[in-house]
Amino acid sequence: MFGFIASPCARCTESSFPAWRGSFCGLARCLGREFGNPSRLLVNRDATFLALVGVSLDPSPPRWRRETCCNPLAMPFPVTDDHPAVMHAAAVSVCGLATKLADDSRDEGPVRRTASRIGATLVEPATDRAVQWLNSSSFPTQRVIELLNRQEDLEARDPIHADRPTSEAFGTITGHLAEVLPLPGQGPVLHQLGSALGSLVYWRDAWDDRETDRRKGRFNPFHRVAEPAIGERIQAAWSGFTDALSKLPFVRHRELFDSLCLTTAERHGSFLELKSEEKLERRRKRRRDREQSRCCDSCDCCPCECCNCCPSCGSGTARSAAGSKGCLDACFDCGPGDSGCCDCCPCDGCDCCPCN
Repeated sequence: MFGFIASPCARCTESSFPAWRGSFCGLARCLGREFGNPSRLLVNRDATFLALVGVSLDPSPPRWRRETCCNPLAMPFPVTDDHPAVMHAAAVSVCGLATKLADDSRDEGPVRRTASRIGATLVEPATDRAVQWLNSSSFPTQRVIELLNRQEDLEARDPIHADRPTSEAFGTITGHLAEVLPLPGQGPVLHQLGSALGSLVYWRDAWDDRETDRRKGRFNPFHRVAEPAIGERIQAAWSGFTDALSKLPFVRHRELFDSLCLTTAERHGSFLELKSEEKLERRRKRRRDREQSRCCDSCDCCPCECCNCCPSCGSGTARSAAGSKGCLDACFDCGPGDSGCCDCCPCDGCDCCPCN
């Protein structure tokens, strides 16, 4: 349920937050229906963002149906699981898993390599269906595979530009929404949006893996290139991402994307500034100590108090007054939408999460 994109603040976007929840859970339902129930585990925020961009740009209103998500006994709520943008995001998610398994089968230790090869065999039927759907929409599947296959060579030759294959692949995936829907004239801006996101995903992954890669003797661009140079590329990617979002003519849910930008910037503050997580956490703690908590509007699963974690409105996610445990720990974490529960529940109330 992870991804670079953070979930939006439910309180800031009360009128449109259900669209995020419905897209997230609609993507999970689409994955299960089209590629088998185990594929539901591939639902993630970046793919939800891709689907929601398409849903929000489409001049034709999406079809919302009242369904449940993870918990079949929960109260149904509106989801969209058959929109072309949702299907595109689902197919890309399955192919992304296949690409990751292929990469691990080359790079990891003997146990991980064996597990990755077994995993690739198990997901092969779902991967074949996903590739078939992408090809039917004229997606350049082979070109994207070739781009990603250039990753190791580029890392060895030109580490400062090591993000380019991932960036170009994400750009192609997002830009293809203009063909899937269709959206005449929006291809270049969508490509810019996806390209910037792909670059941010690559550098964030490298930033998180610095110490592990050093220990294991694996390539990491932060070991080969001065941080200020990488920092410039990260800032350029973030600027490109926000600029592209501002240019897109959303038919609906504009405020939801504004909130996504705010919560994502808050979640990745240390990375965007290339500062250690410890320093950022000390800064967050000082801010929480100074500010009074305000209770959020949708604590429908527990008596709660809230931390002041949203940079926009000061609202936060529910935490039990007696101390959070189990589901509440997942709902709270320390940032808006920094856990799986926050993606599909506004309390996030946990009616559709596996943690209830």
